Amino acid sequence: MAGQEEMADAEEQRGALVDPREFARFIVTGVTATVGNLGVVWVLRQPAGYEAALLCGIAAGFAISFVLTKLFAFRSSAPFGAGGELARFMAVYAIGVAVNMMVAIAAGRFVLPLWLEPRAAQMAGAFLGAGTMTFTSYFGHRFFTYRTGQSRPG
Repeated sequence: MAGQEEMADAEEQRGALVDPREFARFIVTGVTATVGNLGVVWVLRQPAGYEAALLCGIAAGFAISFVLTKLFAFRSSAPFGAGGELARFMAVYAIGVAVNMMVAIAAGRFVLPLWLEPRAAQMAGAFLGAGTMTFTSYFGHRFFTYRTGQSRPG
C-alpha cells in the first residue's frame, strides 16, 4: 500500500510546477556547482581578469552541474552523452550562462560598486549571477531537458 501511495505522490508531482524533493536535490546540485564556480572565480579573477574568471568559473560549474543534475537531481537513466538529453542540457545551460553573465556584470560592474568596494562588488555580482542561473536552470531542466514536470500519458 505504501508503494502505491509513493507512486501516486510521484505522479502528482510530475504535473506540478515544482516537485519539492526534486527541487531540494537540484538546490544541493546548484549550491555545489555554484561553490565550484565561485571558487574558480575567486582564484582566477586577479591573474585572468574578472570576465575571464567568470567564464572559467562557469565552465567548472558546467562540469559539476551536468554530472550532478543528471544523476542526483533528476535521476535520469539515459546514458551519458545521449544526444537529445545532452543537447537539451547544453541549450538550457547556454541560456543560464547568458543570464549569469548579464546579472554578474551588471551587478558587479555597475550597481554594487555604488555601495561596495570594487572587488567585493565583483564577487557579489558573481554570486548573484550564479544564484540566478540556478533558479532559471531548474525550470529549463524540469520542463525541457529531463521533462520531469510533464505528466505521463495514460
